Amino acid sequence: MRLRSSIRTGLVPLLAMMGIWTAGTASAAPATASVGVHIAGKTHLDTVISPTVLQDVGTVKGSPIGSGDITLVYTLSPPTGIARTTFTITNANGTVTGNCVSRYSVTRLHITFTGAGQITGGTGSYAGIKGRMLQFAAIHSITGKREAVSLRGRALKPA
Repeated sequence: MRLRSSIRTGLVPLLAMMGIWTAGTASAAPATASVGVHIAGKTHLDTVISPTVLQDVGTVKGSPIGSGDITLVYTLSPPTGIARTTFTITNANGTVTGNCVSRYSVTRLHITFTGAGQITGGTGSYAGIKGRMLQFAAIHSITGKREAVSLRGRALKPA
């Protein structure tokens, strides 16, 4: 019995030094804060990359970025009516990047996108930001000159 006790008392410190065993001293996950995402702005058609790939640029403002410039690249799939969109928002504090999947419909005056988006990361003040299941909406005039975009939901960022 005494041999087992001395093995345990000698083994535990050895394993702890090797990083194999801890007595409840594991470090906690980094703290995060939930922030509202309420981004809206105006864009215009910048480039027709191909008949099914469009690039828009413009400005947005709202939480959590304040204001900034946005670039969106829409990849349309006419057989399915689904668009896959990537976006980058940039300002003096850093960048926020993400993507969206949306249904789109075309009328003689507009292309309307509605779907879900996510924030996949950021740099600078936005490093580590993540957001899922954001509501995404965009309306394009057929001329490409007057367009609107919005993202709504919640994101997590390091505290």
